[in-house]
Amino acid sequence: MSSQMSFKDFLNGDSVFSHREESELLQAKKKIKDFFLNNIFEINLSKREREVYYLKNKKYLTHTEIAKRLGITRKTSRNILSNANKKILKISKKFQEYKNE
Repeated sequence: MSSQMSFKDFLNGDSVFSHREESELLQAKKKIKDFFLNNIFEINLSKREREVYYLKNKKYLTHTEIAKRLGITRKTSRNILSNANKKILKISKKFQEYKNE
């Protein structure tokens, strides 16, 4: 990492990384994103799981709002999201294995 930064710089949101380090971080983020996009089909989310996941995590709707929109109960929305998250966790663990190779 770069030389130490002052507390004032930290509070101002100044970066603690050099331009090179920031570039490396961006490349790492892209690599992670590409991995997940390339392996998203292995997650095998159902259409309903994709819908609920999208509405909850991208549109930031509540389970009550999702239930109304999709014509399901709030509990069903929660259960569907739970199943989707389990599948996504599985691919996340696979990524950890990939990363450690």
